[in-house]
Amino acid sequence: MERDQKLTEELVKFSNSTGIDIIGFANPKEYERFEEKNRPEAYLKNVQTVIIIGIYLYDIILDAWSQDLTSGKSFHYLDSILESRAHEIKDFLLKKGYTSTIISYNPGLFLKDSAALAGLGPIGRNNLFISEKFGSQVRLRAIVTDAPLFTGNPIKESKYCKECSICILNCPAKALTQEGYDKKACLAYNLSHLRKLSNYSSLWCNICIESCPYSKKNENSNLKGYFD
Repeated sequence: MERDQKLTEELVKFSNSTGIDIIGFANPKEYERFEEKNRPEAYLKNVQTVIIIGIYLYDIILDAWSQDLTSGKSFHYLDSILESRAHEIKDFLLKKGYTSTIISYNPGLFLKDSAALAGLGPIGRNNLFISEKFGSQVRLRAIVTDAPLFTGNPIKESKYCKECSICILNCPAKALTQEGYDKKACLAYNLSHLRKLSNYSSLWCNICIESCPYSKKNENSNLKGYFD
Protein backbone atom coordinates (compact mmCIF):
# COMPACT_ATOMS: atom_id res chain seq x y z
CA MET A 1 0.00 0.00 0.00
CA GLU A 2 1.35 3.43 -0.98
CA ARG A 3 0.96 6.23 1.52
CA ASP A 4 -0.43 9.52 0.18
CA GLN A 5 1.88 12.39 1.12
CA LYS A 6 -0.21 15.04 -0.66
CA LEU A 7 -3.43 14.03 1.11
CA THR A 8 -1.60 13.96 4.45
CA GLU A 9 -0.33 17.51 3.95
CA GLU A 10 -3.78 18.71 2.87
CA LEU A 11 -5.35 17.18 5.99
CA VAL A 12 -2.78 18.76 8.30
CA LYS A 13 -3.45 22.17 6.75
CA PHE A 14 -7.21 21.68 6.98
CA SER A 15 -7.08 20.54 10.63
CA ASN A 16 -5.04 23.58 11.61
CA SER A 17 -7.70 25.83 10.06
CA THR A 18 -10.38 24.27 12.28
CA GLY A 19 -8.53 25.00 15.54
CA ILE A 20 -6.61 21.75 15.94
CA ASP A 21 -3.14 22.30 17.47
CA ILE A 22 -1.69 18.80 17.13
CA ILE A 23 -2.31 16.11 14.54
CA GLY A 24 -0.45 12.87 13.95
CA PHE A 25 -0.87 9.53 12.22
CA ALA A 26 -0.20 6.04 13.58
CA ASN A 27 0.12 2.73 11.78
CA PRO A 28 -2.62 0.27 12.89
CA LYS A 29 -0.03 -2.54 12.95
CA GLU A 30 1.52 -0.91 16.01
CA TYR A 31 -1.56 -1.79 18.10
CA GLU A 32 -1.10 -5.58 18.12
CA ARG A 33 0.00 -5.57 21.79
CA PHE A 34 -3.41 -4.30 22.91
CA GLU A 35 -6.62 -6.23 23.46
CA GLU A 36 -8.83 -6.59 20.37
CA LYS A 37 -11.34 -4.04 21.68
CA ASN A 38 -8.53 -1.47 21.83
CA ARG A 39 -7.26 -2.02 18.30
CA PRO A 40 -8.21 0.10 15.25
CA GLU A 41 -9.63 -2.92 13.38
CA ALA A 42 -12.40 -3.17 15.98
CA TYR A 43 -13.87 0.07 14.62
CA LEU A 44 -13.08 -0.07 10.89
CA LYS A 45 -12.27 -3.29 9.03
CA ASN A 46 -10.08 -1.85 6.30
CA VAL A 47 -8.36 0.69 8.53
CA GLN A 48 -5.13 2.12 7.15
CA THR A 49 -4.41 4.97 9.55
CA VAL A 50 -5.17 6.13 13.09
CA ILE A 51 -5.46 9.92 13.25
CA ILE A 52 -4.70 11.62 16.59
CA ILE A 53 -5.84 15.20 17.09
CA GLY A 54 -5.19 17.47 20.06
CA ILE A 55 -6.05 20.95 21.29
CA TYR A 56 -3.95 22.99 23.71
CA LEU A 57 -5.52 23.68 27.11
CA TYR A 58 -4.76 27.39 26.98
CA ASP A 59 -7.59 28.24 29.40
CA ILE A 60 -8.41 26.18 32.51
CA ILE A 61 -12.14 26.41 31.79
CA LEU A 62 -11.60 24.13 28.80
CA ASP A 63 -10.75 21.32 31.25
CA ALA A 64 -14.05 21.57 33.13
CA TRP A 65 -16.63 18.81 33.38
CA SER A 66 -20.35 19.50 33.46
CA GLN A 67 -22.64 16.86 34.97
CA ASP A 68 -26.38 16.60 35.51
CA LEU A 69 -26.64 14.67 38.78
CA THR A 70 -30.27 13.79 38.02
CA SER A 71 -29.58 12.00 34.74
CA GLY A 72 -25.93 11.15 35.38
CA LYS A 73 -24.99 12.51 31.96
CA SER A 74 -21.82 14.55 31.68
CA PHE A 75 -19.54 16.18 29.17
CA HIS A 76 -16.09 17.73 29.07
CA TYR A 77 -15.85 21.17 27.45
CA LEU A 78 -12.75 20.62 25.33
CA ASP A 79 -13.73 17.05 24.48
CA SER A 80 -16.93 18.42 22.98
CA ILE A 81 -14.92 20.78 20.79
CA LEU A 82 -12.58 17.95 19.79
CA GLU A 83 -15.52 15.76 18.80
CA SER A 84 -16.87 18.56 16.61
CA ARG A 85 -13.48 18.92 14.90
CA ALA A 86 -13.26 15.16 14.44
CA HIS A 87 -16.53 15.29 12.49
CA GLU A 88 -15.05 18.02 10.27
CA ILE A 89 -12.05 15.79 9.53
CA LYS A 90 -14.37 12.86 8.84
CA ASP A 91 -16.32 14.98 6.33
CA PHE A 92 -13.08 16.21 4.73
CA LEU A 93 -11.91 12.64 4.11
CA LEU A 94 -15.36 11.54 2.94
CA LYS A 95 -15.22 14.16 0.19
CA LYS A 96 -11.89 12.60 -0.83
CA GLY A 97 -13.57 9.18 -1.05
CA TYR A 98 -12.46 7.71 2.28
CA THR A 99 -14.38 6.27 5.22
CA SER A 100 -13.61 7.25 8.82
CA THR A 101 -14.90 6.42 12.30
CA ILE A 102 -14.64 8.74 15.30
CA ILE A 103 -13.54 6.69 18.30
CA SER A 104 -15.45 6.85 21.58
CA TYR A 105 -13.57 6.92 24.88
CA ASN A 106 -14.79 3.57 26.17
CA PRO A 107 -13.58 1.07 25.18
CA GLY A 108 -11.91 3.07 22.41
CA LEU A 109 -8.22 3.38 21.68
CA PHE A 110 -5.62 4.39 24.25
CA LEU A 111 -5.10 8.04 23.32
CA LYS A 112 -1.76 8.65 25.04
CA ASP A 113 -0.33 5.49 23.50
CA SER A 114 -1.75 6.47 20.13
CA ALA A 115 -0.03 9.86 20.29
CA ALA A 116 3.25 8.13 21.12
CA LEU A 117 2.75 5.62 18.30
CA ALA A 118 2.14 8.52 15.92
CA GLY A 119 5.47 10.05 16.92
CA LEU A 120 3.90 13.13 18.53
CA GLY A 121 5.62 12.67 21.88
CA PRO A 122 6.17 10.21 24.74
CA ILE A 123 4.16 9.22 27.79
CA GLY A 124 5.82 10.76 30.84
CA ARG A 125 6.10 9.76 34.47
CA ASN A 126 2.94 11.78 35.05
CA ASN A 127 1.19 9.09 32.97
CA LEU A 128 0.31 11.75 30.42
CA PHE A 129 1.26 12.44 26.84
CA ILE A 130 3.97 15.11 26.59
CA SER A 131 4.09 17.16 23.41
CA GLU A 132 7.16 19.15 22.43
CA LYS A 133 5.30 22.45 22.12
CA PHE A 134 2.64 22.24 24.84
CA GLY A 135 3.88 19.62 27.29
CA SER A 136 0.91 17.81 28.86
CA GLN A 137 -1.48 20.78 28.44
CA VAL A 138 -3.33 18.91 25.67
CA ARG A 139 -6.54 16.92 25.23
CA LEU A 140 -6.66 14.21 22.56
CA ARG A 141 -9.15 12.43 20.33
CA ALA A 142 -8.80 9.59 17.79
CA ILE A 143 -10.23 8.83 14.36
CA VAL A 144 -9.63 5.69 12.28
CA THR A 145 -9.76 5.84 8.50
CA ASP A 146 -9.10 3.81 5.37
CA ALA A 147 -7.18 6.78 3.93
CA PRO A 148 -3.51 5.80 3.40
CA LEU A 149 -1.91 8.70 5.27
CA PHE A 150 1.79 8.95 6.11
CA THR A 151 2.43 7.65 9.62
CA GLY A 152 4.97 8.80 12.19
CA ASN A 153 7.70 6.88 13.98
CA PRO A 154 6.65 5.53 17.41
CA ILE A 155 8.26 7.08 20.49
CA LYS A 156 8.92 4.53 23.21
CA GLU A 157 10.87 6.52 25.81
CA SER A 158 10.45 9.96 27.33
CA LYS A 159 13.47 12.22 26.88
CA TYR A 160 11.84 14.68 29.29
CA CYS A 161 11.63 12.43 32.36
CA LYS A 162 15.01 10.73 32.62
CA GLU A 163 16.23 12.74 35.63
CA CYS A 164 12.97 14.40 36.68
CA SER A 165 10.52 13.34 39.39
CA ILE A 166 8.68 16.63 39.97
CA CYS A 167 5.24 15.20 39.17
CA ILE A 168 5.82 12.27 41.54
CA LEU A 169 6.83 14.57 44.38
CA ASN A 170 3.88 16.91 43.80
CA CYS A 171 1.06 14.39 43.34
CA PRO A 172 -1.30 14.87 46.34
CA ALA A 173 -2.88 11.46 45.79
CA LYS A 174 0.49 9.65 45.81
CA ALA A 175 -0.76 8.01 42.63
CA LEU A 176 2.55 8.49 40.81
CA THR A 177 5.62 6.48 41.76
CA GLN A 178 8.85 5.38 40.10
CA GLU A 179 7.11 2.05 39.47
CA GLY A 180 4.08 3.50 37.68
CA TYR A 181 0.60 4.96 38.05
CA ASP A 182 -2.10 4.02 40.59
CA LYS A 183 -5.37 4.70 38.79
CA LYS A 184 -7.56 3.90 41.80
CA ALA A 185 -5.70 6.32 44.06
CA CYS A 186 -5.93 9.06 41.44
CA LEU A 187 -9.66 8.55 40.92
CA ALA A 188 -10.42 8.44 44.65
CA TYR A 189 -8.54 11.69 45.26
CA ASN A 190 -10.20 13.46 42.34
CA LEU A 191 -13.72 12.49 43.36
CA SER A 192 -13.13 13.75 46.90
CA HIS A 193 -11.38 16.98 45.85
CA LEU A 194 -13.45 18.32 42.97
CA ARG A 195 -13.12 22.08 42.42
CA LYS A 196 -16.74 23.17 42.04
CA LEU A 197 -17.33 25.97 39.54
CA SER A 198 -21.13 25.85 39.73
CA ASN A 199 -23.92 23.44 40.63
CA TYR A 200 -23.14 21.50 37.45
CA SER A 201 -19.51 22.13 36.53
CA SER A 202 -16.24 21.22 38.22
CA LEU A 203 -12.53 20.76 37.64
CA TRP A 204 -10.52 17.68 38.46
CA CYS A 205 -7.04 17.83 39.95
CA ASN A 206 -4.45 18.73 37.31
CA ILE A 207 -1.33 19.10 39.46
CA CYS A 208 0.44 16.43 37.40
CA ILE A 209 -0.02 18.75 34.39
CA GLU A 210 0.70 22.03 36.16
CA SER A 211 3.83 20.81 37.95
CA CYS A 212 5.47 19.40 34.82
CA PRO A 213 8.23 21.82 33.73
CA TYR A 214 7.40 21.09 30.09
CA SER A 215 3.73 22.10 30.36
CA LYS A 216 3.28 25.47 28.68
CA LYS A 217 0.77 28.09 29.81
CA ASN A 218 1.23 30.94 27.35
CA GLU A 219 1.50 29.33 23.92
CA ASN A 220 -0.68 30.32 21.00
CA SER A 221 -3.48 27.93 20.07
CA ASN A 222 -5.15 27.53 16.68
CA LEU A 223 -8.42 27.55 18.62
CA LYS A 224 -7.88 31.02 20.08
CA GLY A 225 -10.05 33.51 18.23
CA TYR A 226 -11.73 30.73 16.24
CA PHE A 227 -15.16 31.74 17.53
CA ASP A 228 -14.60 35.48 17.02
